Amino acid sequence: MTVKLSPQKVAKILGYYFSGLPQTKIAKKSGVDQSSISNYATRFKERAGEIGLIAAGKEFYVFNEVDALRSLSVELHKAKLTVDEAKEGIKIEKTFMKLGISPAHHMTLVKVCKEVDDPGFINAALKLSKIESDSNISYEEAVSGFQKMTSQLPVLEKEIENSNTELDSVNSNLAERKEELANLEEYITQIKEETENLKAEIWQEFANIKKEAQVTESEVKEVAKLKADLDKKGLDIPTLVKLAEGVGNENGEV
Repeated sequence: MTVKLSPQKVAKILGYYFSGLPQTKIAKKSGVDQSSISNYATRFKERAGEIGLIAAGKEFYVFNEVDALRSLSVELHKAKLTVDEAKEGIKIEKTFMKLGISPAHHMTLVKVCKEVDDPGFINAALKLSKIESDSNISYEEAVSGFQKMTSQLPVLEKEIENSNTELDSVNSNLAERKEELANLEEYITQIKEETENLKAEIWQEFANIKKEAQVTESEVKEVAKLKADLDKKGLDIPTLVKLAEGVGNENGEV
């Protein structure tokens, strides 16, 4: 026999029902016999079929519960999951939690489970075991070392970037110095060419002067010797010329 309950009591019972509790536990928690719980659950379903799920939820004062279930249904549809698949997923989630695996690592563990059937997985495991044996480093120590090196990568990359910048600056300065040196060598070569040309011009001019004066090498040597003798006697060529002119005048008068 179904017991007539208050709307608040019915809403509480249906709330338990929608949360997934078995009818036996709902009966124990609410103090109502199981047949009454089954009857009210059936009434709600029939009413939902008549006026719609949302309207029935409002009528039985369980709109929030119904809306939550509807939102869950929408999420399952978006994820392309059936109710049974969602149930299995929840079981797996609970199993992971019992094993002490945090939610952040669930997907990683699932990926590992998928890769177990891959032949390469066994080879990788054997290699890892050999590395641990040869290096006397455990997997945890290897992972810790890898994580430490990985954390240092940004610092090392920054240092490399700075070094490359400095190297670019040095190369740029070196290129400028090389260009300046090349320009200087070109200038020196030009000066040498001009000097050689000037030297050749001077010698040519000197040769021309000698030719015009019709002075021989021996005459030049005699003049040089005469000048040296005059220097010893405290005389010079102009003075000697004047003396010669004076003597000539005297001879002319005689």
